[in-house]
Amino acid sequence: MNEASKALAPNPDFVRSVVFDLVLTVFTLGFFNLFVQYRQIKSVNVMIGQHRYSFLKWFLLCLITFGLYHIYHEYRKSTDIAKALQEPDSMEPLVSLILTALALPWVADALQQVQINRYFGSETL
Repeated sequence: MNEASKALAPNPDFVRSVVFDLVLTVFTLGFFNLFVQYRQIKSVNVMIGQHRYSFLKWFLLCLITFGLYHIYHEYRKSTDIAKALQEPDSMEPLVSLILTALALPWVADALQQVQINRYFGSETL
């Protein structure tokens, strides 16, 4: 864990229950995942220390590209999470890319949330 994460840990604003998010996403037929995406965008911006991600931009580009932008977005977000965790050789970006391309973005988001929780000092599932 890097120095920035030690200074921020634990942060309840960014640590979320992965199981709760998955259950609500399934129960709401995927609509809760919009909120999950919003929270993760905020979290990753804090992790990397810059405003690289925007929920509105992500949402509009996903609509315009019929969801194809989301595949790239998940890969890029996972890459930045791996960099923030100082794990440049992580397989998470590739796994997120494959899961999202196979229409399993909720699973990719769950894996990303586990990494975000770890960054902010929690092993919450």
